Amino acid sequence: MIRNFSIIFGLSLLIFITTPEVLWTQSGNGKEKNSQTSPVSESLKNEQLRQKLEQAHRIIYMMGLAEDSTRGHITAKSDDGLYYIKPWGTAFEKVTAKEMQGLDIEGNLVDGRGRVHSEKYLHLEIYRARKDVGAIVHVHPFYSIILSTLFDGKLSTIAQQSVPFTGKIPIFVSPELIQTKELGQAVAKTLGDAPLLLMKNHGITVVGKTLEEAVVLAIHFEQAAKYHLYAHKFGKPSEMSHEDAQKLYKNNYRPDQIKMQWDFWLDRYNELKVK
Repeated sequence: MIRNFSIIFGLSLLIFITTPEVLWTQSGNGKEKNSQTSPVSESLKNEQLRQKLEQAHRIIYMMGLAEDSTRGHITAKSDDGLYYIKPWGTAFEKVTAKEMQGLDIEGNLVDGRGRVHSEKYLHLEIYRARKDVGAIVHVHPFYSIILSTLFDGKLSTIAQQSVPFTGKIPIFVSPELIQTKELGQAVAKTLGDAPLLLMKNHGITVVGKTLEEAVVLAIHFEQAAKYHLYAHKFGKPSEMSHEDAQKLYKNNYRPDQIKMQWDFWLDRYNELKVK
């Protein structure tokens, strides 16, 4: 009986030790706790990011910033250090969460399948240079492209959508596609610590701490570019003072305000999808 008990106890101990879900450590307060990060929770975390990235593409398309919808791209950084992007050739209005690809900082495909977008370096080199950035929108909006051909370095602060972009806006003068690491580094250097880079004859690249912020800023810049172009067509516009613009920015672009705008657009998209 003692021998049988020893065999059973030994097998039970072996199963306990080798089962990944029950890897235990001693905490500082003397209580035991599970120290292993669950693969399931990591998967769900990135699935939520993928889903939000799908929503970001739909909102940008709905708002008219991605008419050439297989071109342009939005990326977001996951908590486990991957950078998610839609595959090459997929449209803003059709790409799904499960199709999003997770890249490492060197551009290697780690999560997902399919052809990786050739302009991945535009995003990756900004992430490498800007640790504060959690998401990037690169699109080719109508008014922003026109503005890029006429721009003198300053956007007129005409409306509330203009206030995040007061001061000098950096411009990348080459119309080239950003398909090399070197060009990606040049883009990141030109962007500096600004929230937006105007790209001559090309489009815009917008960064944010969150995906919601990057999307809101991209849409608002396109609106601000429209106001700027129309106002200057009719004469010399009367602009806000720098002080008034800063007050509006601090109020209108708080995290709760950003989320409110995101939720409004997402509700609007869902309503249109049902009709």
